Amino acid sequence: MRGKVDREDAARGAIDDIGERPLRYLAEIAAAGGVRLAAEALGINASVISRQVAALERRLRFPLIERRGRSVAVTEIGQVLVDHYRDGQRRQRDLAARLEEYRHLRRGRVALGVGEGFIGNLIARALQRFSMTYPDILVEIRSGPTPVVLSLVRDDMVDIGLCTRTSDDPAMRIHPFAGRPLCALVAPSHRFAKMQKVAPAELASERLIFMTEAFGVQHFVQSLFDDARLNVMPAYRVDLFNTAQTLAAAGLGVAFMSSITARRGIDLGELVAVPIDHPIAAGFSSQMVTRVGRRLSPAADHLRKQLAQSFLESAAK
Repeated sequence: MRGKVDREDAARGAIDDIGERPLRYLAEIAAAGGVRLAAEALGINASVISRQVAALERRLRFPLIERRGRSVAVTEIGQVLVDHYRDGQRRQRDLAARLEEYRHLRRGRVALGVGEGFIGNLIARALQRFSMTYPDILVEIRSGPTPVVLSLVRDDMVDIGLCTRTSDDPAMRIHPFAGRPLCALVAPSHRFAKMQKVAPAELASERLIFMTEAFGVQHFVQSLFDDARLNVMPAYRVDLFNTAQTLAAAGLGVAFMSSITARRGIDLGELVAVPIDHPIAAGFSSQMVTRVGRRLSPAADHLRKQLAQSFLESAAK
């Protein structure tokens, strides 16, 4: 048993020591039909090829070439080695081509974790430009409340996260953006619709639409009421911004989000966003996050820069 193991180890060692050069010479002999013709094709001395092939035969203890009439051909075992070499060359070419595609953004995948309120603005700006320029890059989008987005980034499930601004985290590289003010979102027929701003005290007497505690925006809303010393209870608590907008548009209450999040409903004339007159509402902002130590692919890094540019353009308007 021990002798068999030793022979197998010796065979593996011989294969590992083959190297690329003698296999290349053997493949050229197979293609050209002779040692001299192979040497001419490679531009080297025929004796160099002969010595390399002979050394390989001694190492493997197999004949690799044989004379057939006036020509030289590879043996059956020699052909196995030639096929192995050619397969390796094809894989190397394929790998090089793929790397070039990744380098020039003709292939790749980018995964984003996005707070639900960012979806509309994100698609309208950065993704539209990115996808038109690089149509072959797959973009995966996973959405959820702020803690979910941060978890996706932390666990490397996504490359980039977009969510409501949170406290600093040493595991995260944070790029904050100045956002639009936190607004009271109401139907056009609501009494707030004609106001320039609305005070927190005015909100306390309304039917309010809250998000669940998992949403970053809800923490801003609760902090705002706590700072104003107002004890309020919501009429609705929902887990989708679309649901909150639908309720507000139907005149069933006042929702809370930025004008960017509610852009579609505002443009359609179904909703009016009224800024809340309070410092906490004015400080409502967003962030782009990546995990510290994670190296982004060329595609992901390019999209990160486009997202940053889109947020800057949005803040300037």
